[in-house]
Amino acid sequence: MDCTQYKSHYAAFSKLPLPREVSDSSEWSDWMNHFHECGSCFDWTLGQRIAARGCDPNDFACVHIGNQVTTPCPDHPDPADCPDILISYFARFDEYSIAVRDGGTSAVAIRYCPWCGVKLPESKRSRWFDELTALGYTDFYGDDIPAQFWTDAWYKNAK
Repeated sequence: MDCTQYKSHYAAFSKLPLPREVSDSSEWSDWMNHFHECGSCFDWTLGQRIAARGCDPNDFACVHIGNQVTTPCPDHPDPADCPDILISYFARFDEYSIAVRDGGTSAVAIRYCPWCGVKLPESKRSRWFDELTALGYTDFYGDDIPAQFWTDAWYKNAK
């Protein structure tokens, strides 16, 4: 199977659950083999999944990170609680991390995608504290912190 054939079968073969006659077919088996063997089609598929979740794959450093941070879990409304979600994104700091699954809330910041090695954005954590300090704040978790600092608005809307 080539990439054109793979993509032409995507709509029929990617909707789960598959009918038994599809999953037992040699065509589906060839399609799955191509998915696992062709990096280009694997990445294309991740981009399709991200788009199906209502996000733009181009908004992420790579489709691997985008797939991780847009994957919903029906059992865990908070992605930090889901053992299947490996990468967390903290928009406030523009920071990606891998959770430490020890019952706490610890995470290890990452600077590169673990799958493809692409460089991720520089963390804005220090800048967040610096900007709030410059505004006169000393209690960084107080209720009077401006709302935009709890999201990515503080750096996206900066002049």
